[in-house]
Amino acid sequence: MLILAWAGLTAVLFAVGVGVTHSSPVNAFDRHVTSVVVAHRTPALNAVMKVVTWLGSWVALVATGILLAFLAFRRRLPVVAVILGIVAWAGESSGVTLAKNLVQRSRPPQDVRLVSAHGWSWPSGHTAVAIVVFTTLALVVAAIAESAAYRALAWVLAVTAVLAVAFSRVELGVHWTTDVAASTVFVGAWLLILFALFASEVRSEHATPELVDAA
Repeated sequence: MLILAWAGLTAVLFAVGVGVTHSSPVNAFDRHVTSVVVAHRTPALNAVMKVVTWLGSWVALVATGILLAFLAFRRRLPVVAVILGIVAWAGESSGVTLAKNLVQRSRPPQDVRLVSAHGWSWPSGHTAVAIVVFTTLALVVAAIAESAAYRALAWVLAVTAVLAVAFSRVELGVHWTTDVAASTVFVGAWLLILFALFASEVRSEHATPELVDAA
């Protein structure tokens, strides 16, 4: 079931990517948005976006993985939560990589790029990683925080971080707007499927240590 869901989402990502790549109106929209963003760049904004974009890099992914492992070791999270985090990342990474190599959409012109970027443009890998990382962190806070205010704040910060990373990829000139939108929809749908299939199992596993400690 899970593999079929992933395959279906990836197939849609590929099909939409092919359509977008060959659509004159969509490409005109992307070029227009990029031209507007580039026209409103400032040195300060550029500097901030160069830092923000790292929130969607492998560094953030590794840091999140270490945090999950530590919390599982301390029995603050069930091991199944760590496994699901790995599955979430694997599905995101493989889907994005496959779509990139099949669609082969070119990135924005070299003269508008402020940072180096390799590979194809569709979809945005940094945006996809940011969604996995910050959704995972928000779910961790929701699982261990007692205060509803902290849980709400975690989700607000997660959404803000994802939007900031998505914007940074356009502002830095390494992705089109529809690249980051595609990653948002694809990874969001993938995480929703994982949550729908395994949320109850994570809750039951998370409750077990608490019952043991109470006894």
